Amino acid sequence: MLLRRCLIQRRLVSHVTTPIFYPNAKPHLGHLYSSLICDVFHRWKTLQGEENLFTTGTDEHGLKIQLASERNGFQNPKQFVDKLYDDFITLDKAFNVNFTRFIRTTDTDHINNVRKLWNLCDKNGFIYQGEHKGWYSISDETFYPESKVIEDPVNTGKYLNTETNNEVVYHSEKNHFFKLSHFNDQLIDYIESNPQFIYPEVKRVQILNELRNNRLQDLSISRPSFRLKWGIDVPGDPSQKMYVWFDALCNYLTSIGGIDAIMNNEPHTKLLHTRKEIQSPRDWWSNTTHVIGKDIIRFHTIYWPSFLMAAGLPLPRQVVVHSHWICNGMKMSKSLGNVVDPLLMKKHYGEDPMRWFLLENSQLEEDGDFQESKLFSLTEMFASKWGNLVNRCCGPKFNLQRAVQFYSDGRNPLLVNDDNLQAEVNNLVKKLSNIPISMDKKMNNFQTASALRDVWSIINDTNAFMQNAEPWTKGPAEQDAIIFLCMETSRILSILCQPIIPDLAAKLLDRIDVEKDNRTTDFSRIGADTTYGVGSNVKGRTVPIKRVTKRT
Repeated sequence: MLLRRCLIQRRLVSHVTTPIFYPNAKPHLGHLYSSLICDVFHRWKTLQGEENLFTTGTDEHGLKIQLASERNGFQNPKQFVDKLYDDFITLDKAFNVNFTRFIRTTDTDHINNVRKLWNLCDKNGFIYQGEHKGWYSISDETFYPESKVIEDPVNTGKYLNTETNNEVVYHSEKNHFFKLSHFNDQLIDYIESNPQFIYPEVKRVQILNELRNNRLQDLSISRPSFRLKWGIDVPGDPSQKMYVWFDALCNYLTSIGGIDAIMNNEPHTKLLHTRKEIQSPRDWWSNTTHVIGKDIIRFHTIYWPSFLMAAGLPLPRQVVVHSHWICNGMKMSKSLGNVVDPLLMKKHYGEDPMRWFLLENSQLEEDGDFQESKLFSLTEMFASKWGNLVNRCCGPKFNLQRAVQFYSDGRNPLLVNDDNLQAEVNNLVKKLSNIPISMDKKMNNFQTASALRDVWSIINDTNAFMQNAEPWTKGPAEQDAIIFLCMETSRILSILCQPIIPDLAAKLLDRIDVEKDNRTTDFSRIGADTTYGVGSNVKGRTVPIKRVTKRT
């Protein structure tokens, strides 16, 4: 099978990561979106039979956490993050996000790895001490150059940075510095030589232009302990705490066994929350894809590869950059009252419609616009198009089991006694034959919206065919051909959509009695499954998709 050959030729292991999230407040729609992109990629790889890992977690050090902890009356920031990190796990579980490790930067193995990363960069001559003067943003936990600072047009005497519009303050302090300037040309050469490293292309061009037009300056990678109390001590210098991004980015290494395992390629650990042993850490790392929001692109495509180069470590395969979410055409804000609560939406509409909606109504290059009316319309489409198709074909007038046994394995051609209907049959057969390969390409390139539009196109064509063919007026042979093709559509699409809607896809496959072992892509072609349909037309079977009312 062509799809199987393509999969064999492609890499056999993969590791996908979300950014680790800052638990200074409850998670929002953007956190869920990043997690869903990774979860679908992870599930798709599993569906293909590939070995793969998916890691996510929380970034728990830094000044923002320290200040938020104090504002909320906690004596210790660790108590604060211990309370909040679980909100992110709760969100993941609510939406069936199936990670293999949830890492916290307060985990012991992570702290040890951050120190190793620092020591390697220091040993190789890329860390030195100096005085830093400049504009610092507490919200972003980074310094900004003078060229990116403007006076606040609303609040006199205050200043903002032009990248995130967060407030900055000017101060000087003695810190440890990383020789980021050393890597300017190396980064340009690497990004040009590895065009897949930053995706999509528009983001790759953005970073290349930045590197060419604004040469990198050395980076302060520590803060005085009297200013930043909540962080990892600089090795050999407890008067300084590590810069939160130097700490946080290292989580990706820790998640798959740590620096020693990657450098020596020696399996020595098991991932938390799974029994999967790390057999080849270097292979996992070289096939790692970071999925991030566009606001943290600089940290992941400039700082992170520079840290790795300085430490003598290989770079991950790719950084995928996605855009953000707005609501009804406007940026979400508490003052506007348009902040979307994903758990509230899930409670009313269900997790799978929310998963599908977010992945169908977004593209990496553009901000997604959350409109609840469209989410409701999606639930109606599930019921009226996909659900109704299954319910009609599984009615007591038809015999799906008989149709499957007659037409499976291509023993008999799908023929009807009408030239127009036969053209529709041929069109559907062609689309169903192409969808596994086209969907594989799109899912591997994070083009979920395009893939799901293809799914709807086939469902719509199948419903039109069912209506035009009127199987209830036909004899057994034609009737079986019509019912078989319609249910092959649902079966194949349900298999392929398991990464998108895992629970709903399972219910659709259960409804036509597809065996659990027959739900892989090996069975995503017409006639591949000869066993389903037993009892599908018995009265009283559960309807797999139910309508919901519009939330008021």
